[in-house]
Amino acid sequence: MKRTLFSICALVLSLTASAQIIKDTPKGKLIENLYRSTKSWVKKGWTGVQQGRYEGLVSKIVIGDDGCIYIYNPLSGLDSKSWLKLEKQADGKYRAKLPQDILTDDLGGDDEEEESSERTITLNRMVSTDDGKSYEPVGAAMNYVDFTWENNKLVMKGMGQKAKIWGAAYENSWQNNYGGDWALTIEPLGEQLITPPSTAVKAQYIVSSKSDSSPRIVEAMTDNNDIYIKGLFKAEKLANVWVKLTKQGDKAVMPTNQYLGITKKTDFKKYDSDKSEYHTFAAAFENEEKTAENLEFSIDATGKLTASKILRTSLGRASDDNITGEDYVESYEGLTLTPYIQKAGKPATPEYFYFTSTPDYDNTSNEIKLAFYVKNADVDGNYLDPEKMYYNVYANDSKEPFKFKKTETQYRDMHEDEMTNIPFNYQDNRNYDFKVIDNLRILHFYDSSITSLKVVMVYEADGKKYSSEPMVAKLSTAGIESANFNKATTEKYYTIDGRQIQKLQKGLNIVKSSDGTTRKVIVK
Repeated sequence: MKRTLFSICALVLSLTASAQIIKDTPKGKLIENLYRSTKSWVKKGWTGVQQGRYEGLVSKIVIGDDGCIYIYNPLSGLDSKSWLKLEKQADGKYRAKLPQDILTDDLGGDDEEEESSERTITLNRMVSTDDGKSYEPVGAAMNYVDFTWENNKLVMKGMGQKAKIWGAAYENSWQNNYGGDWALTIEPLGEQLITPPSTAVKAQYIVSSKSDSSPRIVEAMTDNNDIYIKGLFKAEKLANVWVKLTKQGDKAVMPTNQYLGITKKTDFKKYDSDKSEYHTFAAAFENEEKTAENLEFSIDATGKLTASKILRTSLGRASDDNITGEDYVESYEGLTLTPYIQKAGKPATPEYFYFTSTPDYDNTSNEIKLAFYVKNADVDGNYLDPEKMYYNVYANDSKEPFKFKKTETQYRDMHEDEMTNIPFNYQDNRNYDFKVIDNLRILHFYDSSITSLKVVMVYEADGKKYSSEPMVAKLSTAGIESANFNKATTEKYYTIDGRQIQKLQKGLNIVKSSDGTTRKVIVK
């Protein structure tokens, strides 16, 4: 009986606390698609935070029928799905009287005596005396934050340094995994998506760059001196978005921070704890750390455009103070746009990356991996339609292409029962035995007798077949190198599955040198 009464009381208290959270949209004028920026403790991974900023968060507010202003998702980076109430003051400012409940989570205790792990998180004004290592809630008399409201722009006042934040709290303790804000601004978005005029003429360009070696075709529209390009970025959310260049004599200029629409970090990186939406822009950069006012293209006699700076996506407007982390951008250095004229020709030879043979889990056989880069281009760099391309693999000295056969234990995720002609962009159901990562292809083999492999790219058009020179890979017996090596040449580092990294990390790394060599490096 006692336990039953405790359960009922706990449920009533939980419901009472949850009811204080404003979940329903308040009555009044809803203003959506606003641009939010703030200095903050920014989420790093799933549990940590670091000092930084949230720039370009998609926000909304309500001008309430009750004379108050309500902010949706008041704490940056936290999808609380709740509203925070700001009351109008005599001096015209608006005040968030704190604490206010904003979230219930399930991170509470789970002892046997406790019926629920649910807890209510409040938003509090907090102060730090140790440079942000820890925070304490202010006294009740000072637990508020003021804002000004002019021209649909909401600006936080009196909190411009990290010593004073508003942050999530539970039982007067700062929940640093939820971050914290200072210097917050919410304002109308001034930019709009670019749309070509109805009078523009259709065209096509071949796009290539240093970071995207396989060329691809993009749609274009031209109108007098304006060139509109669609599909310059590859993220699915941006595939149908336009950017605009304007010819100025023998060059064309794209102003920086052209609006691309709304994306999430997971549109660029498969997994991320930040589920917020961001206003996203196409931005020009002088280098990885400095923005530029525009992206300038030279134009040659054939109409080919070549950029002198770097084009990147940016979450929020790019600036020297807001440079989106490399995990959440598409970056193009040496970008070229070449008018497309269909041609057929001999495909470029695939580029070798690595070839490994390792024992399986019970040491009864070896798992062989071949990794290589492909280009949908001929030997002269001209675009080839990837839909008309495939490649064959030859094992050891065989004259016949290797036949991949689907069984219960091998290649079970293939779409076909057997295959010799592997389509240019083919991957299996799990992207495992036939793996595609941008231009990288990784193939698995389960035949321990294989010591060499040969890959030939094939292009078929107008009843003709064009074959590349073979790429030959042979298993090395030299073993794995240590991390001590000569760095006279420039190098790029990759994980074993082909993901580029900035520096060597613990475990096995693949190092590609500017002299064309590739080697394995293990760091202990």
